[in-house]
Amino acid sequence: MKTIVLIALTMALVAMVAAKPHGADVEAFRRIHDECQADPATKVDKESIEKFNKGEEVDEVQFGKHSLCISIKMGVQNEHGDIDKEALKKGFEGSHNDKAQQIIDECGEKKGHTAEEAALALAKCMRKYRPAPPKQDHHGDHH
Repeated sequence: MKTIVLIALTMALVAMVAAKPHGADVEAFRRIHDECQADPATKVDKESIEKFNKGEEVDEVQFGKHSLCISIKMGVQNEHGDIDKEALKKGFEGSHNDKAQQIIDECGEKKGHTAEEAALALAKCMRKYRPAPPKQDHHGDHH
């Protein structure tokens, strides 16, 4: 479960899930993620997801396919990569994110020439706004 939540929170569309982290939203994301992972054409490995979330290099072609798969199934993008700003906005309903409109304005514009490029651009944009992970002290040192 921890891995699924980590994946859900760190995927490009984190705002859709993190804005409303209720069980149904996490379940819906898990189902969609599993569907995209089940298809070899849109599957990405866990290491790629972790690298992407850290801003490291990944296979952008494959990650774009995966991101598009999730975005389409979540209703945020269509098969042409066009972004549905209203669907994006719904992900923030009930949240206390004071940057929601800024995120929608910035990330809601289609960037790229292909649907996969647009999905990757959306993922990268959303990544900038995801909540920072809690800092963990691995050594027990407190300075």
